[in-house]
Amino acid sequence: MTEHKKSQSSIWSADRKITARAFELRAAQELQSLLREEISILPATLSDQIKPFQIGVRALFDELAKADTTPIELKLALQRYTGATGYQMALGLDGSHRYRLDGSVDDPVSDDNREHARKIALGRFEKMRRKKANPEPDDQSASHTPEPTRSARAVLTIHHRTGT
Repeated sequence: MTEHKKSQSSIWSADRKITARAFELRAAQELQSLLREEISILPATLSDQIKPFQIGVRALFDELAKADTTPIELKLALQRYTGATGYQMALGLDGSHRYRLDGSVDDPVSDDNREHARKIALGRFEKMRRKKANPEPDDQSASHTPEPTRSARAVLTIHHRTGT
């Protein structure tokens, strides 16, 4: 096994525990703020493990939503949390399971869900690697002079009149 393959497969080791980073923690706090009850499997600190939700959790969250929470707010908050790289990593781990809202273990993550999550996470890692290898120049170091800014209304008017 090549060193690259070995290192790539180890990121999915069943022994790994994926913990919340700042983004996942903020997304979890946002989601929790929309609900009447505390959800035990949402991370509350940076050292808390990310645990994939049971299938059908959206309907459960709809029932737990505060009266002033709109369906779109709940949907977006749930997407932000479950779409986070850490959540995708937790789904992609070998032998990973889903969890009920009370913290008890539910069904294993399906092979299709696991592979999909891995593709998402690896795609993001590759994008970060490319960005690191080819960083964008700082605005201050750029030799060109910036274009004057126009208001959105002016730009829309110009595009409307010219048809572009």
